[in-house]
Amino acid sequence: MVGIEITEKNDTVLALVLRDIPLEFANAIRRAALEEVLTMAIDYVVFYDNTTALSDEIIAHRIAMVPLRSDLAIDKYRRPEECRGSNPPEGCYVSLYLEAETGPQEELVIYSKDLKPQEDPEVVPVYGDIPLIKLGPQQRVVLEAWARLGRGREHIKWSPATVSVLTYIPNVRVITERCNLCRLCVERCPTKAISVVNDRIVVDSTKCNLCRQCVSVCEPEAIELDWEKDRYRLLIESSGSLKPERIFLEAVLQIKTKLLEFQRSFKEVFSGVGGGS
Repeated sequence: MVGIEITEKNDTVLALVLRDIPLEFANAIRRAALEEVLTMAIDYVVFYDNTTALSDEIIAHRIAMVPLRSDLAIDKYRRPEECRGSNPPEGCYVSLYLEAETGPQEELVIYSKDLKPQEDPEVVPVYGDIPLIKLGPQQRVVLEAWARLGRGREHIKWSPATVSVLTYIPNVRVITERCNLCRLCVERCPTKAISVVNDRIVVDSTKCNLCRQCVSVCEPEAIELDWEKDRYRLLIESSGSLKPERIFLEAVLQIKTKLLEFQRSFKEVFSGVGGGS
């Protein structure tokens, strides 16, 4: 029976064990978390004044990579495919404003918290302490940044996950009657998954990366190593724009939507083929 077990969960990390799910489907969830889940990111920047040492392009790139809160924006704003063109419809963009100036003897570091929302107070930088620009004496920058929904396959700045990894779950078995406690496997294990407790070899499978170093140095057939069938560990780390559990759920919904679209296309193409047989 299909099952999900949560092994770790906090504000930015979600670790799951997926059971009796095809590898292809589990990997589709992993990829969708990176490429298909919608988030807000700054799409273009309008400069009204810039006398800093950095060019407009460098500042725009730095600002665009700042993650924005997107929990409410997903349901509020239009999809990216609806916002292409020179005259996008209403509900596509939200703007943030930045203005800073220094005096004759003043220096100032501009942080992400200095990007102030103009229309929507919910779309703001996730982290306020990201340094963007350093102003020297008598320098000024004034800009307006426009953000919209997008997907990671369009640009990494729209990806809500900084890490999305699918791994096998190791199955390590120590054959006690063949083990002579030489401890070579403990010394060779790069992840410290193997230890000796009360003169017994103990394995923490959550640390094992299936490198097989223990098998290569151990007595013949004293350690057997493979992986569990139809069980996988999925780790999603959020940029902060969405909660990691929301990323997982949205990834599943994106896969479902694509499958339904494929089903409709299939029916349209093959409707009437075969004469109704």
